[in-house]
Amino acid sequence: MSTAVNAAAASTTSDHCVELDRGTGLCCTVHLLADVANTPEIRRKIVTGEFRCCAVKASLVIDALQVVVAANKAALNAKQNRLTTRTVYTEVLFSLSPSKNISRSLTDFGIGDSDRNVLLIFLHKPDEQQAMSEVLAGVGGEKMPVSSIRDFADANLVRKTYKIDQDELRVSNLTDAVVSRISCKELMLMK
Repeated sequence: MSTAVNAAAASTTSDHCVELDRGTGLCCTVHLLADVANTPEIRRKIVTGEFRCCAVKASLVIDALQVVVAANKAALNAKQNRLTTRTVYTEVLFSLSPSKNISRSLTDFGIGDSDRNVLLIFLHKPDEQQAMSEVLAGVGGEKMPVSSIRDFADANLVRKTYKIDQDELRVSNLTDAVVSRISCKELMLMK
């Protein structure tokens, strides 16, 4: 059953906040939401800039570290005026994706109208919480602990998206393989 997420429900036990590279002066906060009923509205508000965050398909995220690494890359690119995309939030989606094609990255990792399990990612200064509360109040879904993110991931889809085969998983785990690809995306695509 879906319930509206509001500021009162935004407890520290169900979100994940990490300080990014000190040079950025930003933190990344991740919220996991299940059974979201209004993804078309959320998507529209993100695209128009009314919501300052990005929304990611939970099925493609195996661990919060994956999101934090992509967010850190995006924040550093923004700080150095080297964004490949138009905003720091689309840069997060682009950084998550193994593709260098911006449109494909946004389509593959951004939410679609039928997605019901969503990660909301906020980049903010340590003392900024108001924008998150406003966004969360506009989301119709159930807030879940970020520690349960693996329960919402589709491991087969993650392996297929990042082109990770069984041989690689014999010497590494899926999270490490994905994070390595995100971290080294530019180098891997230069071949």
